[in-house]
Amino acid sequence: MTENNIYRTALHYGSLSGISILGFYMLLYFSGLNIFGPVSVLGVWIPVVFLVMATRFHRNNNLAGSMRYGQGIAIGFFTTFFSCTLFGLSFYLFGALYDTNLLESYKSQAAESLEAGKQLLSEKMLDTALDSIDLVTMSSLAFSESFNKLLLGVLATLIIAAVFRRNPQPIQPS
Repeated sequence: MTENNIYRTALHYGSLSGISILGFYMLLYFSGLNIFGPVSVLGVWIPVVFLVMATRFHRNNNLAGSMRYGQGIAIGFFTTFFSCTLFGLSFYLFGALYDTNLLESYKSQAAESLEAGKQLLSEKMLDTALDSIDLVTMSSLAFSESFNKLLLGVLATLIIAAVFRRNPQPIQPS
């Protein structure tokens, strides 16, 4: 196998990651928990697991057991990109088609959080922040959720690529 299988590997593991993250969100949602609350942080490990699996698979099966740091970053980035794209589209469709109150739930939670910390903000800053919450749309919310996952994935990719980097073994003369 060659390095050209990077896209197939990234699409496979990225899709599994995106579906798993969405599944975790749905588990929270249908359990009555707030998907925008602190409990959603429990799912941070899901994309990391799939990044590890994709990186290891790519190194062992597509690159004959050795991998440079840049190759690890490439597989991690593409896996993260596919995961975030699938999650973002699915999250948007869920909020736009199934639960049209999801956006309002987010806005009310964000406003409550601002009100709880209003002693740290001036009145003008609080009003500006509350106005910006009103401007959030379902598409901007889905993009924001995906972008946050992309940032986490890129950070995890930098670490995972370093951990799984392996230089080729020199050929021993017989």
